[in-house]
Amino acid sequence: METLDYNQMLLVSLWQYNHHGDEELTPALFEETFGKVDGSHYYEKWTGYFNRNLWDMIAYFRSEKENGQKFCDMVARQVGLYQQNRS
Repeated sequence: METLDYNQMLLVSLWQYNHHGDEELTPALFEETFGKVDGSHYYEKWTGYFNRNLWDMIAYFRSEKENGQKFCDMVARQVGLYQQNRS
C-alpha cells in the first residue's frame, strides 16, 4: 500500500462533517454520475442504508470498482467545492 496523505484525508474528513448543503452529495449528483436508475439506487444506499458513512459506502462498491471510482470522483468534486468555498 502506498502512504496515505494526511492533508487529503483531513480535508475529506472536514468536508464530511462540516459541508454546507450545496457541497453535499445530492440525488441530482448521483443521477448525473450513475444515471437515473443506478443513481437513485446508490443515493438510497448512501442516505438510507449507510447513513452517509463514507467508509461503508466505499466498501459497498468493492465488487464494482468502476462505480467505486465514480463515487470517489464525485466525492472529490464536492470536497473541491468545499475547499474552494473556504478559501
